[in-house]
Amino acid sequence: MSYNFSEKIKKLKSTLNLRRTISLVWSVAPKWTAISLLMVVLESGLFFASLYFLKILIDKLAMRTPATDHLLVYYVLAAGLSAILYAVSKAISSFTTEVQASKVSEYIDDKIHASAIELDLSFYESPAYFDILRRAREAGPDRPNAVITNLVETIKNSMMLLALGSVLLTIDWFLLPLLVLFVLPTMLVRIFFAGKLHALRVKQTSLERKSLYLSGLITSDTSAKEIRILRLGVYLRDMYLNIRLNLLSEKLNIGRKSTINEIVTTVLATAGFFACIGYIAHGVVTGKTSVGDITLFLVVFPQSFAQMQSLSASISRLYQNNIFVTSIFELFDLKPNIADNEGTMSVPDETLDIEIKNVDFIYPHSQQPALSNINIHIPPGKIIAIVGLNGAGKSTLIKLLSRLYDPTAGSITLNGVDIKKFNLTDYHKQVSVVFQDFGRYNFTVNDNIKFGNIDGEHSEEAIVEAAKHSGAHGYIKDFPDGYKTMMGRLFDDGHEVSIGQWQKLAIARALYSPAQLLILDEATSALDALSEREFFQSFRQRIGQRAALVISHRVSSVEHADYIYVISNGKVTQSGTHQELLKMKGDYALLFNKDVVKSDPA
Repeated sequence: MSYNFSEKIKKLKSTLNLRRTISLVWSVAPKWTAISLLMVVLESGLFFASLYFLKILIDKLAMRTPATDHLLVYYVLAAGLSAILYAVSKAISSFTTEVQASKVSEYIDDKIHASAIELDLSFYESPAYFDILRRAREAGPDRPNAVITNLVETIKNSMMLLALGSVLLTIDWFLLPLLVLFVLPTMLVRIFFAGKLHALRVKQTSLERKSLYLSGLITSDTSAKEIRILRLGVYLRDMYLNIRLNLLSEKLNIGRKSTINEIVTTVLATAGFFACIGYIAHGVVTGKTSVGDITLFLVVFPQSFAQMQSLSASISRLYQNNIFVTSIFELFDLKPNIADNEGTMSVPDETLDIEIKNVDFIYPHSQQPALSNINIHIPPGKIIAIVGLNGAGKSTLIKLLSRLYDPTAGSITLNGVDIKKFNLTDYHKQVSVVFQDFGRYNFTVNDNIKFGNIDGEHSEEAIVEAAKHSGAHGYIKDFPDGYKTMMGRLFDDGHEVSIGQWQKLAIARALYSPAQLLILDEATSALDALSEREFFQSFRQRIGQRAALVISHRVSSVEHADYIYVISNGKVTQSGTHQELLKMKGDYALLFNKDVVKSDPA
């Protein structure tokens, strides 16, 4: 029994982060937190003063004489003034708490976004991370301040109960302990089931995310066409409904047990309340209690009972909200796997020669290597192509070159220096990628292009030049607002375009970047044959002394490359020029032999 109790205490300590929460709230809004606490003390003091003067007034009325009648007016004024000041302080206290809560809420919301931005790509390829992020967002930015609010409420209720209790003790010392004895079980029940609900919440996070995904599929414009053509709507809705009903069933089961237990403890508390009334009434009958005491009891005791219940509720809410805060700290405690080491250097302001040397890579939570012994040279001013079937490891190679992951073995170097020795932000500025699943940002055309160099100085001429080189200018100039046109249909006045036109905008974004390495991952897959041909005919001229890496399944995209590497099953199996590789027997010839070239859509 003692072992189980000690285990519960350990679990409680590990769950609560009260000190850390208080420290966080204080660091965000120290002035308003201090004012809030002072107002609580003032509010409680004024409440006690009004109660004290009321008690004296009752006592003087019970023992009044003509000589002391004039003093009654002063006691009435004192009690009334204390009550007025209490009401004023309560209103001011509410306002200061609201200001403090707003500041903390905005900070936590920003901190959640900052943590999400800081973490590297490996977290976004892990279901466990999305569970943590889901719980943190579900906890919300208001929870830490709610903990402080609950703590303040607990202190305030305790002080008021102390004031009321001191009055009860003057009547009979037995009344206050009796009240505590009957109200305490309700608080313990609420705390116990709050822990149960938290455990269920952690367990259900993955299913909650799945239900959100299904809801997104049903309501999203992205999947609307296929869902209607394939008649998936009813199937997805039924799947969503079954998950939601199962989740609800488990929550309601705990809710039902909690309600039954609360009913029992509330009945006990109410019985205790009337037991105390019976006890004091018995004192009146036996002459133990005076008329002044019974009058004061009838005023104070119901308030004491209500205050005791409020204290119980505030303590249980404090526990519940503090459990939620644990999820927020769980996110804040995550650290990126890729970060700057001490003594990192800036990338040199010169042409960059990039080499991949004996690189192996295994994804986290995987045992099979995605890449094995990769050796690739990407010199400045040259176009290098990577060719391979789906699943060969091309996308993984891009992630390593972009330093979204680090190699498991081997190295990637710039001018002979391992890229791990360079400042991470500085290195990322040197790599510009058009991903196969490129971003379509619901911002203006200008914004979509300048995102390629968000930290640099922007000029309208450079933005237009990038759009002309990518072929996007041809349709942008026809927009009513030109480069100020809002893209997409998410917001008012948005303008939707074809996937090929979006891809041209993504290419413009990459060309606008001053990066020394330009990577195109199937970046022309949505372009028509003419647009693709025009783009690659002038591509070499546009890159200047920058290095370019082109990944494609289309011969028209790779045939003009200076050198081509063929990857199969995570290994480089062939390399050479287009003509050299066509003469070899292997994957390249199978992909791009004459028969395939004739039927190639480009």
